[in-house]
Amino acid sequence: MQIDAHKRTLGQVLQQGQHIVPRYQRRYAWESQNIKDFWSDITDTTEPHFLGSMVTSGATSAPREVIDGQQRLTTTIITLCVLRDLYQEFGNTARVTGIKEYLEYIDRDGHRNHRLKNRDASAAGRLNDNILLDREHRAVAPGYDPGALESQAYDTFERLARDLLQNAPDKIQQLDEIRDAILESEVVYINVEDRKNAFTIFETLNDRGKSLTVLDLVKNLLFAEIASSDEDSSERAWSQILEMLDDLTFEGMTPDVFLYYAWNSKHHARNSSADTVEQARLRRSIADQIESSNDRDAAARDLIIGLQTDAKILAGLNQTLSSNGSPDPWRGLDTTWRRDKYEDICDRLYGVLVAGSSQPFPLLLSLMRAYLSEHNAIPRKTLIEFLDAVESFQFRWSIAQKSSTSTIRRIYRQSASLVSASTSKPDFESAIKSFVTGASKIDASDAQFRDGISRLAYSRTRSKDSFKIRHILTRIEKSYQETKLDLSRQLSMEHLQGLEGRSEVTPRNSWIFKIGNLALVPPEINSNLPKTFPDKCDELRNWINGEDKQLVEAIDSKVWKSEQANERHGAIIHRALELWPRTQI
Repeated sequence: MQIDAHKRTLGQVLQQGQHIVPRYQRRYAWESQNIKDFWSDITDTTEPHFLGSMVTSGATSAPREVIDGQQRLTTTIITLCVLRDLYQEFGNTARVTGIKEYLEYIDRDGHRNHRLKNRDASAAGRLNDNILLDREHRAVAPGYDPGALESQAYDTFERLARDLLQNAPDKIQQLDEIRDAILESEVVYINVEDRKNAFTIFETLNDRGKSLTVLDLVKNLLFAEIASSDEDSSERAWSQILEMLDDLTFEGMTPDVFLYYAWNSKHHARNSSADTVEQARLRRSIADQIESSNDRDAAARDLIIGLQTDAKILAGLNQTLSSNGSPDPWRGLDTTWRRDKYEDICDRLYGVLVAGSSQPFPLLLSLMRAYLSEHNAIPRKTLIEFLDAVESFQFRWSIAQKSSTSTIRRIYRQSASLVSASTSKPDFESAIKSFVTGASKIDASDAQFRDGISRLAYSRTRSKDSFKIRHILTRIEKSYQETKLDLSRQLSMEHLQGLEGRSEVTPRNSWIFKIGNLALVPPEINSNLPKTFPDKCDELRNWINGEDKQLVEAIDSKVWKSEQANERHGAIIHRALELWPRTQI
């Protein structure tokens, strides 16, 4: 292993030539506090600031790939661009030219290149249009985005610099001091010609786990096996994975958690046990699969493509939840997409996801991967049957507020493994039977489900319950023979007895916030309803279902009290027990 490791200043690092940020690197992520800390570090001392280590890979005379140090190099470029623009503002063109020597260079063919280049076109565009262009051209650049983190970092540095310049008797001298403090900051610069060994060095330097995530370690493991001729497509796929994960809104869905669900959604031939692969064992499990392959390059590339598919499916699930069960999010994942192919499926998926539990993700990933597969795909009818069982079990479990256990995680993991290994309809049906058998042993009882619904409340301080309550009321509305509501849109919930002057902590007011006092109405109607129940009745009559007997009678009499609400509360629970029956073999 040939290692070149020296202490260098940032100025020396930049003048090495060109540094390339590969596509698999996460996008620029420094926020205001990171910028302020960096500023303090370089301006509050007379000694050069030490920035830690940087790891690169590449031949001495070639552009070097940044394995570790992308955020610090990008930040350095941003600060230098701020200084360049301030020198320009004060009319010092000589120092503008001096700064540019660290931002760009002329290669041996006479071409001008940036010192830092992103292979990812989106990242390259953000850096160029928001930072590298001077002020005059940046303002009219098509990709200029003041909301980008690169732009925000620039603005923060500029504010800090201008604050320092306010009381400076010699502004150019003050800018020189900032420039020199940045360029003279030091790093231990480590370059390894062989990319695989560079990843090994990177991991060794971070073996205390302060900065490397499990996904980082797996990325290093995979890209160390991929031949240089295959790097481009794999880097693009990895970049897309990171972008999709950044856009997810699932609570607690970190990149490591995604990897945990994705890996546990698959059948692993080398592992006869279908037990959950815990976070601490993920890298070893993935390494075992790569090392057992006759073609480790192909195995690594296939695994990246598999993770890309899982990220797309997770994005589809995320959009299904946020769109109230719309089938549209799956349009881009299925070349044969039709609305009727996904409506019933997405209705069930929404029912699982709205419960707010992450436990079913391995099985949902496995099921949707099987449905989207061109080979050995799960039949639509079989998928709906499976999702019916999953939704009923998970919704009851979540409403009953039963906690996550190793048993329920094992059920989902084993079912996901069976689905992943299935190649025929009988295989998928066997997987359903296995899931139902396991779920029936631990399913929430009717009493637990009933008590869980009774605990639900919709108030200013308990808005999270609103999604579950709305789903219960919507599913009940769908079960009626007819409806006056457009159930394809997200409806509003109206407190039949208004909240005005009612404290939710007062026991006698508790019924007002419960499901018996809530009804679905179109949003535009909800916003214009009168405050008192008698005054609402004429409008409510246009939307309330005739099968909602307690409420219909109250509208006719224009009287609504806790007794009627509690009676309706009981009727809703009775209907919910029919719609979400206990899992049975």
